[in-house]
Amino acid sequence: VYRTMCTAPVLRKAVEDGSDKTAFRIIGRASGMVVWLLSFPSHNVTHYCLDRMSPRNLLYDIADSILAPSWMWQLRLLVVELNHMLMDDRLILGTKVLKCIEGQFNKAFFMTMDNGLQVLVKIPNPNAGSAFYTTASEVATRNFVREFLNFPVPRILTYSLDASNPVGVEYIIEEKAVGEPLGNLWHNWPRESQLSLVTELVDLEAKLASVSFHSHGCIYYKADLETKGVRNQSLEATYNSLGDPLKKLDPSIMAKFALGPLIQAVLWEGERATMALDQGPWQSAVDYMMALGMNEIRWTEACAAPQMNYHRPIDTPELPDEYLSLLKRYLTLIPYLPPLFPRDLQSKTLFHQDLHLDNIFVDPDTKKITHIIDWQGTAISEIFFQHRVPAMLPPLGGYASVPETKSQGSGMGTCSGKSGDILDHYQTLTRTKNPLRWAAINHPHKSILQAVYLVSGAWSRNDVFAFRHALITIAAHWKHICQNSTTCPISFTAQELELHNEEMEVLEELGTVLHLLQDQNLISVGGRVLREDYEGARAVNRHVKKMFVDMAEDEQQRTLFEKIWPY
Repeated sequence: VYRTMCTAPVLRKAVEDGSDKTAFRIIGRASGMVVWLLSFPSHNVTHYCLDRMSPRNLLYDIADSILAPSWMWQLRLLVVELNHMLMDDRLILGTKVLKCIEGQFNKAFFMTMDNGLQVLVKIPNPNAGSAFYTTASEVATRNFVREFLNFPVPRILTYSLDASNPVGVEYIIEEKAVGEPLGNLWHNWPRESQLSLVTELVDLEAKLASVSFHSHGCIYYKADLETKGVRNQSLEATYNSLGDPLKKLDPSIMAKFALGPLIQAVLWEGERATMALDQGPWQSAVDYMMALGMNEIRWTEACAAPQMNYHRPIDTPELPDEYLSLLKRYLTLIPYLPPLFPRDLQSKTLFHQDLHLDNIFVDPDTKKITHIIDWQGTAISEIFFQHRVPAMLPPLGGYASVPETKSQGSGMGTCSGKSGDILDHYQTLTRTKNPLRWAAINHPHKSILQAVYLVSGAWSRNDVFAFRHALITIAAHWKHICQNSTTCPISFTAQELELHNEEMEVLEELGTVLHLLQDQNLISVGGRVLREDYEGARAVNRHVKKMFVDMAEDEQQRTLFEKIWPY
């Protein structure tokens, strides 16, 4: 009906002098509202305005007829959001959409309603893993910590787990986080304000740790999992604040929640998404760690093919049988690991694993935390797995014997001066207010868990070296790690160790160059650069790669260096 009534509106792009120019046309027009679309090509904002239009059916027409694919799904997202918002009498039609800077695992948009209310729309990227489980678990986990712990989390207004909805993907619509990201302010704050915020952060971590659970996995709404026919467990939990007696959480409220599978992307990517693998939940740490190894064995036997490992000074492919041999040794080792940690560190709690500066929102005036965001992937796990300090703080040592891997970011550094004082403050408060977390952070053998973190997908991401190195490191230090045992349950032949050491020499040479690029603020380890720095980084990369290849002693090594350069 709108198409017969209206002429085609024009989408115009604002230019720097304040005027605009035609970008492209969209079929369909009516009166009633103004739609603004914004995007971030870099740090600058590009404004797109659409002549006055009415919502709902017209926007469906727009979404179906628009020529540019990137605009199509943004407008379709706007349609669904409007449909949901119109069900709430407090909300008026949306008039502005702001596309946020790309995240690693989500695309996000701000929408401003006619009455000034702002909401955030999130959809998971394909690399986030299963969109259903990722979305369902985040919704339930956030609502759980809001309801039971009064945790400062933006309220979720609505969500969809049905990819056949008009958006075509699962999504979450939530209130905009109050305040500003801490990353915009932190480095300009006086030390006293920074220490005060760290105190708040420790209190929030202690609040999360005050609820202990019976199993390892992710929180869901039971009804959501039942739609998939997924194996799940009742969510049983006990509240135990320091100085307070143990008490069970209200069973009538807990009944709507369930414990289900982990949403870690590597457990769902590629062929794994349709294989009969064990993604959880699990009763014990041994069950969890064994399942990761068994999953990897099943995938390797069904899907892995020989592949070249150019870090080795030989031109024969690496065989899946070599990887299977490592996986079987991993399974042999696992039962020996949990007993190395005290029994109280084997209790299970929720843990937010990504508390970096931009996931903490604060009031710029009071300098108090207003919201914690990015709960995607948050799981219930044994406390001894929760040994990393928040990403906003300088990291502790303890992994010097394990080289940086493809599955890890850079971020490894030393702390000194002002940053060191802040980390010391965090440690001191955590020891008092959250003693089990402090014990996990400072456990002398926490690095033995590196093999657990690396086992899933090691072959797929060509990172068998790091997995093997983690196992070799444990075997080499077994007498120090497990003083009551005389013999390590796993071993490596002299030939295996020789090949591994030759591979490590090549990686160390490469790592030296890559860290030099990072130290000079040219290219961070992993190759991520800001959009506006991309062309400059490409030029630097070409130049440094040539220098690296020219370091080769002969033509064979030159070919090797060309193939192992990561960018």
